[in-house]
Amino acid sequence: MNDWYKRCYARLLIDNHIAEDDPSFMAKFDPAQYVAMVKKAGTEASMVYATCHNGNCYYPTKVGHMHANLKGRDIFGETVNLLRREGIVPVAYYTSIYHNHSAKTHPAWRVTHVNGNQHGGRYWWSCPNDDEYRAFVLAQVGEIIAYDVDGIFNDMTFWPGICVCPSCREKYLAETGQEIPRKIDWRSKDWICFQRFRERAMAAFSQEITRFIKSRKDMTVTHQTSTIMHGWMQGYTLGIAAACDYTSGDFYGGKYQHILGSKVLAAASKDLPYEFMTSRCVNLRDHTSMKSEAELTAEAATTLANAGAYFFIDAINPDGTLENDVYERLGAVARKLAPFTSAVKRHQPVIAADKAFYYSSAAYVDETANTDIMSPSGGKPAVDEMSGASIVLTRAHIPFRVVTNEETDYRGLNTIIVNNVMYTTKEENARLRAFVKGGGTLIATGMTSLYEPDGTTTGDFGLADVFGVSYSNAKAKRFHYLSFVARHWLVSAHATAPLVKATGAEVLARIVEPVFDPDAEPYASIHSNPPGVVTDYAGLTVNRFGKGKCIYISSPVFSLQQDAQQTFGEWLFREYSPSAIVLDTNAPPCVEITVNRSTTKDAYLVGFVNYQRELPNVPVRDLTATLRLPGGKTPLVCTRVSDGKRLDVTTKDGAVALDVARLETLEMIEVEF
Repeated sequence: MNDWYKRCYARLLIDNHIAEDDPSFMAKFDPAQYVAMVKKAGTEASMVYATCHNGNCYYPTKVGHMHANLKGRDIFGETVNLLRREGIVPVAYYTSIYHNHSAKTHPAWRVTHVNGNQHGGRYWWSCPNDDEYRAFVLAQVGEIIAYDVDGIFNDMTFWPGICVCPSCREKYLAETGQEIPRKIDWRSKDWICFQRFRERAMAAFSQEITRFIKSRKDMTVTHQTSTIMHGWMQGYTLGIAAACDYTSGDFYGGKYQHILGSKVLAAASKDLPYEFMTSRCVNLRDHTSMKSEAELTAEAATTLANAGAYFFIDAINPDGTLENDVYERLGAVARKLAPFTSAVKRHQPVIAADKAFYYSSAAYVDETANTDIMSPSGGKPAVDEMSGASIVLTRAHIPFRVVTNEETDYRGLNTIIVNNVMYTTKEENARLRAFVKGGGTLIATGMTSLYEPDGTTTGDFGLADVFGVSYSNAKAKRFHYLSFVARHWLVSAHATAPLVKATGAEVLARIVEPVFDPDAEPYASIHSNPPGVVTDYAGLTVNRFGKGKCIYISSPVFSLQQDAQQTFGEWLFREYSPSAIVLDTNAPPCVEITVNRSTTKDAYLVGFVNYQRELPNVPVRDLTATLRLPGGKTPLVCTRVSDGKRLDVTTKDGAVALDVARLETLEMIEVEF
């Protein structure tokens, strides 16, 4: 297989969604200048636009619409050939669904919402369930892969809302014998059946494109993966990841989303490295406000330290020119990170940790949001909980990774964290039950395992025996508290939670509610909802099960990313699941410590990323960390990656003490056995 991606950890995309409504648009595009800027940025692989969201093609197409201002010039082909000549891997960019020209010129292809809406502002959509549109996509992709590209990225593989077009209605009726339900209800089998149909359809669309390409050429195929944590509306499942040679997606949520997102992409990826995209501007909607060199460096460093390929996104000017200063800055970042990029490339590592978050796309629903499909609403509480808990571990220097609900190998893990994963299969429950019975620790929250993926439920958790609690079929008030039994400690939660009774578990904290309902007229305090009524329901429990234990938390306290909840979280992990890898460190909370296992030799890369809220970073000095790396062997050689210097280190009982005299943004230490 073409494995160019294993050699390229510095990547670039120059967005080119330029309309043709003015004759000056794209008139000054120069492939030579384009490639010169790509080279100046220190890029190893460059993604080039073949087709944009406008539906404009940048090559002479026989099945689509070519950008009129190019007047037949094949700038895609010219650019690809020049990149190849400069030793830069060319990858094609294609967009599906968000494809204005096809949707505007073929009304029957359009995504249609229940209110009749067929576009969102500037964006028009074509439905992947329309067979004619699917044939059009394959024909256009076939044109693109005929060029000398090593890979293709298919963007926008997600639903832009709930489609009820004729194609969706006909296919759903043929598959299920039912009409599309009008009410969103996560306890209704009818609604869940339709949601699973939406998920299967998007995965099948992605997989059909991949099969088509693979049958014609040895090249990589990826599809948009950023919606992996966006919630149910977009219809993402691991079926889309299965259609990718490696995962790839763009994220804009800051440091902690970057850290968790990297690990989720790594877990879902068929092969490594995954590709973490982010814009060089503050976001994709701002064309000129560029991030500082310090911020760009911190972002790329976070990706490298988490075993990924960093990927910046720029945007071309409407006339087709590029800004030299942008590529000077990106080049400075690449030069600064060059020793670390080389080390990661050399080791092709995988994330190592003894803690793991449990990822399941089926979890990303809001069961409290029951509305008409004309006005879908709701959040993604499971994502919020996972994000908050991941911040706890990052700040506490407890390395973690992510496992998906399809993963069956839990070796190396002593703890799995399952945040409000409401839908689980019997097979998933059996794997988690065996993990705990064999000595593992399970930390589960909220409605985890209450339903099977089709909505079937016994009325109690599928893992009730492991939790040691039973669901009462009632919910706590929207504002409530965990009140500890053995000491005075109240931890607030600002969303509803299942009320459970302990059936065998030790109760550490009970649910305390305000005297009045938070949404009622009477109240205790005009501004807040203070604790007032101590219930008999368990809020935090510990249950011994087999050789292991389960910590169950009914309340979504991790969703509140505040100091009080973070303090609770750090106490919980220190008390019941301390790190077996990072034994001691004086690193401040702004420093992430990562551990990556080499796949090319018997070694680990230990990463230290200083990523502060206010940039540029204030250097951290005299940092120390004592680690016992997986396997427990005594290191033979430790090398500082920034300058290649061998370090004198202290080892004892398989643990190694590492020192970093000055940490500006990134340091890595190569530990060989």
